[in-house]
Amino acid sequence: MKNVKKLAVVAVVGLFCSGLTFAQATFSVVKVPGASPDSLIAINASGQVVVNTGKDGSYRVSIWSQSGGSQDIGLTATNSGGAAINSSGAVVGAGDPGSSKAFQGFIWQPAGGLQWLGTLGGGLSTAGGINDSGAVVGLSYTAANTQHAFLWTATGGMQDLTPDLSNVGGGTAVGINSANQVAGYYFPDGSLNTVGFVWTEDGGLQDLGPAGTLALAINDAGTVVGRAPIATGYQHAFSWTQAGGLVDLGTLGGGESTALSINSSGWIVGTSLTSNNNGLLHPFLWTSTTGMQDLNILAKLASKDQQAYSLQVNDSGVIAISTNKGGYLLIPSMGAKIKSSVNPSVLGQPVTFTATVSSLAGNPPDGETVQFVVGKTVLGSATLTGGIAQFTTSALTVGKHAVVAHYEGDANYAASKSSSVKQVVGQ
Repeated sequence: MKNVKKLAVVAVVGLFCSGLTFAQATFSVVKVPGASPDSLIAINASGQVVVNTGKDGSYRVSIWSQSGGSQDIGLTATNSGGAAINSSGAVVGAGDPGSSKAFQGFIWQPAGGLQWLGTLGGGLSTAGGINDSGAVVGLSYTAANTQHAFLWTATGGMQDLTPDLSNVGGGTAVGINSANQVAGYYFPDGSLNTVGFVWTEDGGLQDLGPAGTLALAINDAGTVVGRAPIATGYQHAFSWTQAGGLVDLGTLGGGESTALSINSSGWIVGTSLTSNNNGLLHPFLWTSTTGMQDLNILAKLASKDQQAYSLQVNDSGVIAISTNKGGYLLIPSMGAKIKSSVNPSVLGQPVTFTATVSSLAGNPPDGETVQFVVGKTVLGSATLTGGIAQFTTSALTVGKHAVVAHYEGDANYAASKSSSVKQVVGQ
């Protein structure tokens, strides 16, 4: 796909929890309709996915979700691609205004439509990240034809984050968190290698990692992830904090890996070579309790010759992934269990049914609904708090009743039901 591959090259690598053990497939896999192979993909907190489509000369960017279907954002020029989406559904990326074949960053908002972000004086810009306040980061060429990292806001316009940079390699801002901390990378003047950076309004640009480092994402805790060289010369995925510095996340057995996204729980996703030496990048999930694990195994995702390209994880643990076969959502499977407070019981005796709903990503949000059902009859419902919902009834008739807890699901998680508890009611 011509348009999105160009954006991926320029905007991302263009310069070149839980304590559960994942013993079986713990994700359900949903195909993302319309997502072209090897295209950028992004997801927000509400499970909305940026879909880049290129087919038969028609190039477009859309938003898709399981509950709302697909919405085209009206960007259909021959060079276009979406790169990120915030919780309000605002999408950023790059396109070519009027099919001019000159890349320019954009922001599209559900209420305001499409807005081109301009440049720092040169002929090209791309947007690569956006936070929930609508602040956008990316790269732009200057009047001196040098690539600089930028921060854009609706009130302040485009701000140059690397104003003193004159190296032809330039700078790129990729990620931004809620505190307007920016992560990216640049070529220091006189250097042929990148250095990762974190930028803040008060502290300016701070280098992180050795020469060759790419910083690619940042979460609200200020943890940065990306890739950095190790002593052997290979590149490994890393995480970085101000207090702890850079930590090597390892690989899936191969020589190289790259961390592409991190959520508020510290889940990190990315790509890695494996020990089978077939050259295919596998998607990984890394957590502090389990280390790096192969998502092809966790989600039973792998098909012949499938290779991961782009990944992003939201705060609910839902992972959007683009491969050479197309796009997918990997959704943590919610498990539901039910128990009775007293069994057997007698007619008229209050019985409390307790449902517990959880996944490897933790509990569903508080306030969501669980129904307690016998056959096709709903006995009642209750809301979840800390993954637990309770319902008490004294209306069960004499006999045996197979009571099931049914979690209704939400924008991120699929519905789930428990196995039944056989409640016996006597005289």
